[in-house]
Amino acid sequence: MAFLPSSAIQELNEGSVMTHTLDRTARIRSAWQAAWDQGRVEALDELLSPGYVRRRGPAAAPQDREQFKDSVRAIREAFPDLHTEIEEIVEDGEELAIRWRSTGSHTGDFLGVPPTGRPVEVSGATFTHFDGGVIAEEWVTWDPRQLLEALGIITTTQEAAVDADLVRGVHRKFITGVTVVTTDDAGTPRGLAVNAFSSISLDPPMVLVCVQRSSTTHPALHRATHLGINILAANQLDVAKVFASKSDDKFAGLSWTAGAHGAPLIDGSCAQLEVEIGERLEAGSHTVFTGRVVAARHEDLAPLVYSGGGFFDISNTAPLPW
Repeated sequence: MAFLPSSAIQELNEGSVMTHTLDRTARIRSAWQAAWDQGRVEALDELLSPGYVRRRGPAAAPQDREQFKDSVRAIREAFPDLHTEIEEIVEDGEELAIRWRSTGSHTGDFLGVPPTGRPVEVSGATFTHFDGGVIAEEWVTWDPRQLLEALGIITTTQEAAVDADLVRGVHRKFITGVTVVTTDDAGTPRGLAVNAFSSISLDPPMVLVCVQRSSTTHPALHRATHLGINILAANQLDVAKVFASKSDDKFAGLSWTAGAHGAPLIDGSCAQLEVEIGERLEAGSHTVFTGRVVAARHEDLAPLVYSGGGFFDISNTAPLPW
């Protein structure tokens, strides 16, 4: 019996993994095209497990496989020329994140709305869990306002359509801290500067961050189970500038430590959180990541502050009496 060298075995294993990955993504693309674009919903039976569950957000009841197929049929009756494009599939073991965009013309009844003939475009993301070669569970997130506005179910009034520069000017009056949101991407630390960070609740401890989908860190956050939030100290302006840039290696020369849950935590920050990612919600040009705080620490350091397009050190300011 001949024995292969370890290097050859590794190449064979890597080739097997690559073939498995390509086969799985090819099956997804084929089944999606058959079901959504051609109406052949039976093609989903080979991709979805008999116990399949589809979750569409906290306000919607979960669907089983047959209910999901019925919803596809209903949508295709309303939009017979429906075309769904899978823009990206990000894979991490048995978990996949699928970004998609759908277009069609409203020529059938939908949600009680008679046909309008209007063109419609919506986009979103589906998070898929494979088990035994088939999809066991999916979570779907998209912005329904796109669809409702396109159908005329809701309207954006002239008063609401505020000039973007005016809104930007309002935002520049709001003072925020500066955070660097980080994650471990299969051993590679990734991160970006974010000022759209907020606490959701203290019991349970939950927070959110908003990340632009065009960010190079965005795919890694979709793959991740945890993220880190580093609230920068007043003396870390250089760190803020690096993570606000499009540098290929933002961690080069940076002192950081992996947290208990793997998220890169930047040394010298005035506060740090590790967060187990819960939901990923599509909203306009951004994805809102919500999650539960699983680790926290803070130091007696003044934070770096951002307002009006500039950074400030407020360590010498005096509090107002109240």
